[in-house]
Amino acid sequence: MVLFPNYQASSDNRRQKNNNNYKNSRCLGKNSIFDVIANIKCDKITSVKKLRGEQHLEKGKSIDALMRHIRNDHNVSINGGKNKKSLMNMGYYHGYKRYRFIKSTKNIQNFDDFSQITAIYSFDFEIKRIFYPMIILVETSMKNRTIDAVVTRQNSDIESIYKTKLTDYLDYDRNSNDKKEIRKFRDGIKGRLDFRSVMDQTIGYNYGKNDALSHFVHNSKPIPLWVFFELITFGQFGHFISRLSKEWRLKVSEANGLQSASFNQNGRMLQNIVFTLTDLRNATMHNSAIFDANFNHDGIARGLKQFLMLETNIEDITFDKIIDYLILLIFVLKKYGYSKTEIKAYVRQFESAKERLFKSIPRSTYGSLLGMDSNKKIEGIYSFISRT
Repeated sequence: MVLFPNYQASSDNRRQKNNNNYKNSRCLGKNSIFDVIANIKCDKITSVKKLRGEQHLEKGKSIDALMRHIRNDHNVSINGGKNKKSLMNMGYYHGYKRYRFIKSTKNIQNFDDFSQITAIYSFDFEIKRIFYPMIILVETSMKNRTIDAVVTRQNSDIESIYKTKLTDYLDYDRNSNDKKEIRKFRDGIKGRLDFRSVMDQTIGYNYGKNDALSHFVHNSKPIPLWVFFELITFGQFGHFISRLSKEWRLKVSEANGLQSASFNQNGRMLQNIVFTLTDLRNATMHNSAIFDANFNHDGIARGLKQFLMLETNIEDITFDKIIDYLILLIFVLKKYGYSKTEIKAYVRQFESAKERLFKSIPRSTYGSLLGMDSNKKIEGIYSFISRT
């Protein structure tokens, strides 16, 4: 028996209404304590779903869908089986998207046909094919000349060299009143300790993998410099040069044909060359884009630019364009005595790739990539090679 039927019905209605309001208001940011608790619970559920991958994600596009996207959203003409194969071979993300801009995504080029993208891609691939053997020749020749300069009539093991020659910090006075001088001394100490770590890690990692290294370790013999040079990267080789004392930097520079008194007084020019070429080498070896010279993020030593312009008599070498790296490679190969015929062959290959690109892309894009003075620079390279 219900004593107060009207009150009972009213209470039930209010309870049902509150329940419905609670259900409808969950995760809507209400201010009651119950809604705060509900929001926290809802956030936890959402987080769990995200961890499980249950949230809505855009599904990947097929190659046909990507072609429609390029046509409709980028206004680039792309049709047919040939373009489809080219896009598949190039790749949409690693290839097409990268070759649309120069240096920055803010500098998207105004391409209207997919053939212009493939022209950039082909040019990039071609110059990597040209540069690869040149870089290998430079690296090998440079290491061999450095070994000869450092070990001739000297202890030839890396430990002795570390103790007696990798002492560039001693070029600076730690008791100087000049703060820059003290900072250079401390930076030299830090760099030397860092290189010690590189030595130990390199030897430890390659033990058992490199037969020559394992031979010397097993027989408790000092590890020769030539074995160590086989194990380190080109960039680490640059750091080896940088840690040499000034006396030995100058000797190694002379062995590598860098005798300029005005631009190489401290013997740092060789390491500048190595560090400039290291990023090009890494980008080439790892198949990253090099066509717009956007791989060197540490900057180029100003002295190297001036030195190279003086030595080659070629103007406006800034390393903002990929052709300037060709000039540097040609310069080093000539210093190492490679034949004019061999060196000119590299230049002709680059020139042919450059001309094909010129015919295939807008003039403004070509100018941004190679500069409108690229023909003049090519002429300057040939003139430099022909010098006795």
